Amino acid sequence: MSELEGVAPATIALLAAALTVAAIVIAVRLWRRSPRARAAAAQSVSDAAEALLRLDDAVIELELAFRAADAVDAIDEPTELRRARTAALRTRDRGFADVSRLETDTGLAVRRRDEARRLRAQLDDQSERVARTRTQLEEWARTHRSAAALLAAARGRRARLIETTGDPEPLLFVLRERFAPEDRDDAEAAGRAASDALRDADDAIERAASEPDGRHLLDASAALARAERQLRAVEDAHRVAMQAAENAATEITAARAEIAAATQLASRRPGEAAPDAAERLDAAARDLEAAATDTARRPRRAIAIVARVRERRDEALSEAMTPRQRLEAARAALPGTLACARAALAVADARDSEAPIADRLRLEDARRHLAAARAATDAEQALAHARAAWHSVSRPS
Repeated sequence: MSELEGVAPATIALLAAALTVAAIVIAVRLWRRSPRARAAAAQSVSDAAEALLRLDDAVIELELAFRAADAVDAIDEPTELRRARTAALRTRDRGFADVSRLETDTGLAVRRRDEARRLRAQLDDQSERVARTRTQLEEWARTHRSAAALLAAARGRRARLIETTGDPEPLLFVLRERFAPEDRDDAEAAGRAASDALRDADDAIERAASEPDGRHLLDASAALARAERQLRAVEDAHRVAMQAAENAATEITAARAEIAAATQLASRRPGEAAPDAAERLDAAARDLEAAATDTARRPRRAIAIVARVRERRDEALSEAMTPRQRLEAARAALPGTLACARAALAVADARDSEAPIADRLRLEDARRHLAAARAATDAEQALAHARAAWHSVSRPS
């Protein structure tokens, strides 16, 4: 009996310890999933995004500094500077992918918080390295570049830009003659922005001629980069409009037949289609008829409507389509959706480079999806990526 009396307290103590450990484990697990933990994770991700914004701005400035110093791919550029520039670009690009992943991560809040904190530290460290690289670049330029040589290089970059891109006015004239304002507004806005940027570049170059020690060559490089981006946007808009004009009528005709077939399929297999499939498809058919009334003047609008109609068709039919039907539908929808995604990306890329981090993340997300769409061998996967790219940067309709 005495032995049992000795065992009982020990057993009770062990049970109490086990219950305590279990309670602690449960409490920790609950805390790791609590609203407070999720809020801490969200704040850490936001902090990482702000660190990415700082790094992106620093890398953009570094790129401009390399141009102003005539050091991009220069034969006499030091290896350490080239490597530092490459490392900064890679870290920045990887940072966009990492922040985007963390923003959509629905896993454990504490793990998400810790990853975001580590990422922020890495991005801040890279920003400091970029600052040191800027200082080294300036010291190298003072030794290996004269003010006259840098001024001549800036003027040469300006001349090459015009020689490469040409005058955008003939392209804009064609767009004005053929298309409605909504199909050419982006091109005209880019044309005006390009003219303003070239004027800013000329002013900065002239100031650099009289004040060689100022920031003027850096300002000229920034203005030329803006001009290049806007001139490219005019070319993209012209190309997109002309391709849309060639294909709009054919796409409308094909989409009409597809919606008619989808309506029949939804009526035959109502249990596998969306509950409101008939209403969605009727609305899609009406949108197509509205687009068909003015495809000559508004071909870009028509192509976008066809792409949206096909997406709504896929959502309405849900599981009613066979794998073969889904594949054929994806193959038909892919070219137009890719065109819409490329056009929306070109417009977004031409916007102000000082955009908030949320806009920059959406732009990078669109680039990644568009690259994945081009690389995909499966039409359905390619279409999903093309639609994701388009939605990332398209304006609400």
